[in-house]
Amino acid sequence: MGESSEEYDESALRDSVFRLLGRREQSYQELRRKLIQKRWPNDMVDAVLKDFKEKGWQSDERFAEIFIREKVSQKQGRLKILAQATQQKGLSPDLVEGLLEEMEVDWFSLCAELKERRFGEGPPADQKQWMKQVRFLQQRGFNSEQIFACVNRPES
Repeated sequence: MGESSEEYDESALRDSVFRLLGRREQSYQELRRKLIQKRWPNDMVDAVLKDFKEKGWQSDERFAEIFIREKVSQKQGRLKILAQATQQKGLSPDLVEGLLEEMEVDWFSLCAELKERRFGEGPPADQKQWMKQVRFLQQRGFNSEQIFACVNRPES
């Protein structure tokens, strides 16, 4: 009876992984974290996820592509996308960097579009407005070169 109980547990775990992946693509680390939180044994989780990865049912590359495209469409900058993908989703920095390079996103125009949508076309009225715009774009993940290219300092 011990064997059938173990098989049932693995079968239930597989069903759980299928349900999670059925909702949306997820990274290996994201799936692992969710399953461990549900109190599945670590070794069983690792074995099942390894099998899913080998069969192509779970793919960090596929997840990363979808994740990055979504974040770019939300006008998030490279720095924020990289941080979220590696820290929150557990993706390899090399994988994320490679995909960001392949996508050939024009970060300068993305930054300018976001600045224009949020603050309008004109330059900031004063130093306080300039700082507000710079902070906003920094929080969205754009680097200083991109920000200073689209936010002009107010004339004193």
